[in-house]
Amino acid sequence: MNKIIIVLLILFGIIISGCIANPLRQVPVVKVNITFAEDKQGIAQVVNYTLVQGTVNYLSRPRQTEAYSFPAIGSRTIISKSVNSSIGPWEMVPYKGSGTYSYNIGFDEKHYPVANDTVHVSITVVNANAGKIGNLEEIIKWK
Repeated sequence: MNKIIIVLLILFGIIISGCIANPLRQVPVVKVNITFAEDKQGIAQVVNYTLVQGTVNYLSRPRQTEAYSFPAIGSRTIISKSVNSSIGPWEMVPYKGSGTYSYNIGFDEKHYPVANDTVHVSITVVNANAGKIGNLEEIIKWK
């Protein structure tokens, strides 16, 4: 029993030390807080929003998620550079009509933004038939 505990402690130490990808390191995200109001035609109008640069630990990072059902909000980032532009994974959140939604959008793990990068944030709301009923496009200068 003691040998198992020692082996587990050694493995945990290796992971934490960075010999294996450090699961506790901080990675950048865009923190989204957006409010939609649906009109009579079913169009989702953006009423208010904030897009804030932030970080989360690597294990909590947004990963590409799929919409298991529609309607949904699909969001992603694009880092625009003259060389090596990168497109982040889609983050899908269930859309339940008018209201406020808060979630994080991640980046391609091979290309995180650095100071002065231009980050394009794309947020699209789709209905039950996967038809676009709302969107927001915003450009952020990464700090």
